[in-house]
Amino acid sequence: MPFSIPPTIEKIPELASLPPSTRAAMLTAADAPGPWRLWSHNASRGVITTVILIWLGHDLVYRDLPTIGSMAIIATLLATTTFVWHFWTITRIRGRIRAGIATAAANERTPICLRCGYDCAAVDGDACPECGTRLFVSPRPSDRDA
Repeated sequence: MPFSIPPTIEKIPELASLPPSTRAAMLTAADAPGPWRLWSHNASRGVITTVILIWLGHDLVYRDLPTIGSMAIIATLLATTTFVWHFWTITRIRGRIRAGIATAAANERTPICLRCGYDCAAVDGDACPECGTRLFVSPRPSDRDA
């Protein structure tokens, strides 16, 4: 499976194999923002990070550049920092969703691979055909004692 960053939380591959009620519960438990909130927060974080980087690097980099060069650097910084914030947010929420799936599937077979996100609902074996990870989740020591 190629590496990709989904544009919204709802496009995360782990959620595609879950029933709608479970999907809604996982999104709520992960405190996942909707598309508008996701992109507005990441864009505002990108703007703030860009302003800080411009302020820190003004005397070193931007002062002697022509206006067009400065604008190109600022636009590139803005796009890059917004993407980095989006990547961080998606990765953090994706980790919460995988942890929720692992907790819900203790002693059972998971419907998706917790390592690569491959949909394993129709797979007959005990390992993910994509990456080879086991599909059965062992309970944590605290779960076994309870």
